[in-house]
Amino acid sequence: MPLKHLIFLVLFYLCGGVFTSFGFLRQKDVGPGYFRIHGMGLSVILFFAYWFLGRAHLNSDSTLWFSLFLLCTTCFSLLTGVSNKLSAASFFLGAISFFGCLTLDISHLTLGGEQLPLAMNSILASGVLGFSMAAMMLGHWYLTQPTLSIDELKRITLMMILFLVLRFGFSTYQISHLLVGMNEMEIYRYLLKMPGIFVLMRYVWGILGALILSFFVWKTVKIRSTQSATGILYVVVVACLVGEILSLYLAFYFGIPL
Repeated sequence: MPLKHLIFLVLFYLCGGVFTSFGFLRQKDVGPGYFRIHGMGLSVILFFAYWFLGRAHLNSDSTLWFSLFLLCTTCFSLLTGVSNKLSAASFFLGAISFFGCLTLDISHLTLGGEQLPLAMNSILASGVLGFSMAAMMLGHWYLTQPTLSIDELKRITLMMILFLVLRFGFSTYQISHLLVGMNEMEIYRYLLKMPGIFVLMRYVWGILGALILSFFVWKTVKIRSTQSATGILYVVVVACLVGEILSLYLAFYFGIPL
């Protein structure tokens, strides 16, 4: 897989995850401005990601679904606060088109691993990236909306923790399957050379580190310390981003969905 395609996938999964997080927020509480600003931001990122990184690598079917996702994201951003029915329809169609593009792109790639674990890996990647970024963005939104109910940030934080827990379970199973049959010395040797060292970095920093920090985020959110929570979320986002880049690299270059 070309490096440009890998970078495109990271941005695509990030935008798809953030877009999905919109469905877990109450528009009347958060306000339409949040969805307009961040939705249009997603549209801009998706357009430039496709134009400079993705268009040379996506086939015609994947491009069609991607274009539909981009269109729905833009329509959702413009229609939020104008027409609830049309914005809801744009959201659901956008979510379907995102997962349709994700599935088609994986099915057309020549990969070293099985399709189902790689598909699960990509779905979990979009959830981890999207909800961690959404939690950080929502934390910033409290600076402009100090009277906003803390329940919104609690809900997104819980979804982030849920995806990280699912990620932990999936990756733990994959690592145990990867190392099965090795003795202690062989495991040490594997983890101290390529690609084992990336496996170790991905698991310790990208999953365990992010998961531990997410519980500190939850503690600060519970006492409504949104600024402290947002500060920790910066580190969580970096950990998740580094971890998921390593995960996709291992999945698409070595056939190790992790």
